[in-house]
Amino acid sequence: MFTALKGLRSLETGEVLDDAKHPFTCPKTGGALEGAYDLDWARRHVDRDELARRPRGIWRWHELLPLRDPGNVVSLREGDTPLIHAERLGKDLGLKRLFILDESRNPTGSFKDRGGSVSISKCREVGVRAVILASSGNAAACFGAYCARGGIEYIGFVRADSSAVHCLQVAAYGALTLIVEGDQGVNTRLAEEAAQKIGALHASLPRNLYRVEGKKTAAYEIAEGLGWKAPDRVVCPTAGGTMALAMDQGFRELLALGWIDRMPAIDIVQPEGCAPVARAVRTGKKVEPWGEVRTRSAGLTSPNPGAGNRVADIVRKTEGQAVIVSDDLNIEAEFLIARREGLFLQPASGASVASLMPGADRPRPVHPEETIVCIGTGTGKNATEVASAALGPTVRIKPELGAFMGAWNERKGK
Repeated sequence: MFTALKGLRSLETGEVLDDAKHPFTCPKTGGALEGAYDLDWARRHVDRDELARRPRGIWRWHELLPLRDPGNVVSLREGDTPLIHAERLGKDLGLKRLFILDESRNPTGSFKDRGGSVSISKCREVGVRAVILASSGNAAACFGAYCARGGIEYIGFVRADSSAVHCLQVAAYGALTLIVEGDQGVNTRLAEEAAQKIGALHASLPRNLYRVEGKKTAAYEIAEGLGWKAPDRVVCPTAGGTMALAMDQGFRELLALGWIDRMPAIDIVQPEGCAPVARAVRTGKKVEPWGEVRTRSAGLTSPNPGAGNRVADIVRKTEGQAVIVSDDLNIEAEFLIARREGLFLQPASGASVASLMPGADRPRPVHPEETIVCIGTGTGKNATEVASAALGPTVRIKPELGAFMGAWNERKGK
């Protein structure tokens, strides 16, 4: 059996639905679904050692993914990204067991590829012919690639502050690429209207549970990389919150399988210029629209996230924390990661490490002995504008030793 999927569970009614008939939303409420798996069957038939021997990538976990026919898999060999023990960085921060899951190694350079593969595979299985998505960049590039791979038409709505590299990627994949004026909320509303008008799938939450289903494989890999132990804490840079949702679902499934013995705390990190979920966690209230977005971390902007209340509940339930960081601290973290560990991650990725640095608005300090996994969501090569502005121009010299020594001495403060 390729999958232990029983169907899709409505998060509001609890009913398990036929995924062939209702692959995206609950027909009664219009609300979100999640995969419902026969974990008793999986416990008897899925062997962890055998999983480790399979070809690398997210589809080695196919029994726990919501696809019935392996012939519909659309893959670019995403997943199985390295879990790096950031020893030098951890020493700077007073944390002995600090890890970074380096999602920049995915095919289009971000963690979105896990969800993109599962999403487009399911679209292929149920006959979706066109997909629309509003994105700040990473998801647009991801869905452009996987739609091209799967033979599905893609329309990408990107924002005016999206990086030129992302816009280029989407266009290169043959998609209709449109820069939409306005923030992510405006972009998303237009995508919904356009999808209804032309009969396409609007591939954001709550309609697209498959983004979460794909990303939950990162939780499996983290536990496997730690010797089938859950970390004490997972830190998720957060806009719409799909990675926090995925961490919760993935670790819950591992706990139910008996492969780990406890849940980690799940932290979210948001920029101070757009932190609707963090605000809700701290006030104990429902998520409310943020208003004016003021941040340079384009990948962390979702002023009215559709799954925001679910994300806030996960943080509370797992005894995680909602951390707020400044743009300057994000960029400082981006360069600190690069200079201590050799990983060039985007500013949104830097937020996970920034949340552990002095200057972060963190409700409670973390214990120095904790095992902490920071999700490095994507590559800095897809978001060079902010880093370039912070670093300034590269020094030019004449091809002379004296010119080199002048630059060298200046660097050394001589």
